[in-house]
Amino acid sequence: MIKDGKIFGKFNILDLSIIVIVLLAITGLLLVKTGKFTTSSKVIKKQAMIEFDVVLRGVKLSNDKMIFKTGDKSFITIRNVPYTSLGILNVIRTPLQTVIPDPKDPSRALAVVDSAEPYTYNYTVTLKDKALITDDGPVIGGNKIKIGLIVTLEGADYRLNGLVSGLRVLK
Repeated sequence: MIKDGKIFGKFNILDLSIIVIVLLAITGLLLVKTGKFTTSSKVIKKQAMIEFDVVLRGVKLSNDKMIFKTGDKSFITIRNVPYTSLGILNVIRTPLQTVIPDPKDPSRALAVVDSAEPYTYNYTVTLKDKALITDDGPVIGGNKIKIGLIVTLEGADYRLNGLVSGLRVLK
């Protein structure tokens, strides 16, 4: 069958493999041109501004100072890949709370400020950025932004891990 590098004694193996590769490339180009397969440039629908909320739970501080301020910038890292500084649109800070039974009605529960952790807070930080909008959601820095994504916020005096808890595409 194969003798002296030829199949059936007539076809050179190297020539035959080059012909097969060229035919596969032409088939791929035709499939993309006819729309059977899409390229990455066709997946992106548009660019738009997005807002997303990052929740930081149990941030322990040594005093009562506010570490995030509306209008400041915070450097963001997504999946351990540094991205860029984003503007902070809004900050909500709540003290750490604990759940206790209601003394008047034991079937209910109350959330009260945990006095054992006086300088422990939960933060919700809203950030804004320009994103590529795809069928699968917004993409910034090559990463899809979805609820539950772990991000790191970093400033001059903090580096904190949080979760994306809300996402809005602005018009």
